[in-house]
Amino acid sequence: MKRSILLTAILAISIAGFSQKKPKINKANSLREKGDLAEAKAIIDDAVEFEKIKDNGKTWYYRALIYATIDTTSNAEKAALSDNALEEAVAAFAKANELGDPDKEYFITNDLGLPVSQSQQEDTYYSYYFNTAIEAFEAQEFQTAVDQFYKSAQVKAGDTNSFKNAAYAAHNGELWDAAVKGYSDAIDAGAKSLDMFLNLVSIQSTVKEDSEAALAAVRRGREVYPLNSDLAKNEINLLIKLDQVEEAKNNLEAAIADEPDNTNLIFTLAAMYEELDQEDKAMEAYNQALEVDPNHFESNFNKGVILLNRANEVFKEYTNLGISKADQKKARELKPIIKVKYGDALPQWEKLWEIRNTDKQVGETLAYIYNRLERYDEAEKIQEATEKLPD
Repeated sequence: MKRSILLTAILAISIAGFSQKKPKINKANSLREKGDLAEAKAIIDDAVEFEKIKDNGKTWYYRALIYATIDTTSNAEKAALSDNALEEAVAAFAKANELGDPDKEYFITNDLGLPVSQSQQEDTYYSYYFNTAIEAFEAQEFQTAVDQFYKSAQVKAGDTNSFKNAAYAAHNGELWDAAVKGYSDAIDAGAKSLDMFLNLVSIQSTVKEDSEAALAAVRRGREVYPLNSDLAKNEINLLIKLDQVEEAKNNLEAAIADEPDNTNLIFTLAAMYEELDQEDKAMEAYNQALEVDPNHFESNFNKGVILLNRANEVFKEYTNLGISKADQKKARELKPIIKVKYGDALPQWEKLWEIRNTDKQVGETLAYIYNRLERYDEAEKIQEATEKLPD
């Protein structure tokens, strides 16, 4: 009886000793390379719980590789080994970085015997999802594209390119909630493309009819692009919708009184007057901004547009006249007025070309005005310079 008890005790010790055997992480990776993902996963799952190696960065590095392989395999049976392989892989890569030597990278060797570092493997993992998303986008499978772009963003945390492309895919597919999320996530991650702000504002205001959200998006955009006239006009239109025009105008005027040299504030007030069809007040405000900064491009541009529109209105009236005696008399009266009006606009557009002679729109408009004034040599010179500019 005593012998039996002793043998049972020895057997229990033996089993306990066997269960505490250190998992072989190199073997786990070798199994991964051979395609035996089930056993590789079993070993590495034990390894991250094993006291002596659970804080070894290499353990987590191999775990990341194994789960990334499970995540991207085309074999359905192997893919079913984990319900959240992507999350496990990303977390393991992060843990490997946390525990590893900051001056060295973990690596494996490829079939040619060359080292492939962890950062290279993470880039490959990211590209797998990003390229899959691009393929889905090109096939107009927009929801799939959105999902895959978000997965590439998981692999590379804070990747603005993934969020931005997810937004574009959703926008193309008219997946409006996903588009709003994509643009918002991209902006939160630090993306600064003007078109993203404008697209987000457009969706919020016209599709979702949420003026408050649209106004918030405009104001975020204006933090990055304080002088952009499209954003300024959107803000004003939204304030009009929200019945906040007077309050906004009063706030602007008070702010300008405190900061009379702040051209951004004066420009915004001018744009507000323009949207309210108070053109004379708008011109006064643009001139006020230009007194502070004569080279303020946006104020010069908007003033130039007003002057050009005034000239074009008269020219349009002239071209719409018929051949009756009354029309011919009116045409003779309008002709000198047209010349005066385009003459008024000319110095403004010459100034704009002086400030920014790389702006194709400015060059084309200046050439147009020269032609209207029959100053053809000057028009040709500007046109030639403009044609050399990139689109």
